[in-house]
Amino acid sequence: MIDFEYSPRSWFWVVGGDESRAWSSAAGAYVVDYPAAQATRIANEIELYDVLAKAGLAHKAPQRAFSAAEVRGALLTIDAVATGEATDATSLAEVAELIGLRLPNLE
Repeated sequence: MIDFEYSPRSWFWVVGGDESRAWSSAAGAYVVDYPAAQATRIANEIELYDVLAKAGLAHKAPQRAFSAAEVRGALLTIDAVATGEATDATSLAEVAELIGLRLPNLE
């Protein structure tokens, strides 16, 4: 078995348990053919954006605009207490900053 050294520039993420595809940071897109030994499971695209943005690779993360509901769902999973009643883009951005999460663009 080959051990792959983790590199955020050339890695794969299985998002939300969908094993049929993985996000490729090298391609900046989903791919269906990926090495399972070089893939990490991640809850959602918002957390994936955070990982890649912190590695200086925000441009390789999903680029679509995310809804406030999607962001709220991700934040609730990470820290429900901090998220509290936040529902709009401004309050959700404040929660993300509080817990150290980098957010993608919101709709």
